[in-house]
Amino acid sequence: MMATLSGLVLITGCGSAVDNTQRAWMNKVFQPYVPDVVQGNFISSEQYAKLTVGQSREQVRQILGTPLLASYFHANRWDYVFEFKRANQMMGKERRVTVFFEGDKLVKFQGDSLPTEVELVAEIDNYAKTKRSFWDVMTGSNKPPVTPPLQQPELLVPSPSNNLPAVTK
Repeated sequence: MMATLSGLVLITGCGSAVDNTQRAWMNKVFQPYVPDVVQGNFISSEQYAKLTVGQSREQVRQILGTPLLASYFHANRWDYVFEFKRANQMMGKERRVTVFFEGDKLVKFQGDSLPTEVELVAEIDNYAKTKRSFWDVMTGSNKPPVTPPLQQPELLVPSPSNNLPAVTK
């Protein structure tokens, strides 16, 4: 009985060894999921266009959201910073917007060129189209995805204003 148990321990101990070549191959084939990371406040050009000198802090917060950086040493300055990462790669560039207050009133605002919401989605979507799945790479069908043509919207036909049946003579 003891010999069988010690033989079993030796066999399982030797069978679980993995060399570096196998480990490297497995790490290449089975990569962990890396989630998309949105850091900061995305501010679109539409939001930026709503800012006007003289607005209160609360109005600015309603338009742009809570600032990413609000320092006690610079209480009259709010900084909004935005970046988007997918699989640890930067998507686009880091964008900044800074607003300045005197008391409770907005006196100045400046920022980088900002995309519209549609432009940001297109930028992210274009990045996604350049990536291929594991299956595409393994089968050799590493071709760009085919985008189906857009469908035309349906035409709405106005209904008659009365619900009475048509009179026939």
